[in-house]
Amino acid sequence: MPSRQEIAVTLFARCLEHGHKPGKVQFTKYLYLVDYCHWRLRGSTATGIEWLFYHYGPWSPAAEESMAGLAASLGFSWREEEEPVLHYVRVEEPTSLGPTLEAIIRRIVSFFKDQEPMVVVEFAYSQTEPMLHAKRGDVLDFTAVPVDHSMPEFASARAKTTPFTLATRIQERMAAMQAKAGKLRQKATERQRYRESAEYRTAMQMLTADTHFAGSIPEMRGQMDRGVLDDLGATPT
Repeated sequence: MPSRQEIAVTLFARCLEHGHKPGKVQFTKYLYLVDYCHWRLRGSTATGIEWLFYHYGPWSPAAEESMAGLAASLGFSWREEEEPVLHYVRVEEPTSLGPTLEAIIRRIVSFFKDQEPMVVVEFAYSQTEPMLHAKRGDVLDFTAVPVDHSMPEFASARAKTTPFTLATRIQERMAAMQAKAGKLRQKATERQRYRESAEYRTAMQMLTADTHFAGSIPEMRGQMDRGVLDDLGATPT
């Protein structure tokens, strides 16, 4: 059986091959999923790590040591940005782990490499039996994992959505406004229907006839009296 460190080196090498530099939390969960998948296929873990329910997912001091040794031997930091690690870090082709472990590692890296970091955290936390059957601080028990000789279907759990409902007071106000709007629309429809009726057209014709002045405006020109002009001091032309 390959050593824990050989598994970690191969796992990291496959990540780099895919242009993926995982963070420390991600890589921890990758190692855990290697053990989880190996148990489903073979009924045993691959790394021999004793995993704990720590904070929000599986963790182990042994995994920390293995990752620290990996970073030291390859000359990088887990906090380093992805680009310099991909550009400068080189991993010699690791010892073959055998077809089962190689298939497990490639499947894990292939699925999670382009996902947000929390996707693998969420999967390990909420969709693997050892975590589902443990309490915070417990050693994880893999015996609850079915040995069904198949790989798990990796997927992020769908968030449960709660139907959105408005407060009762707001619903009542909206209902009152809708009722008022309905009445206004009804009145507008009735007015429009009346305007299109023969009765309305007749009334408008009668109103036009009553207010229309057909004659011409009388001549308003005239002359002022001579006395008025004298009073005004004006001289007629």
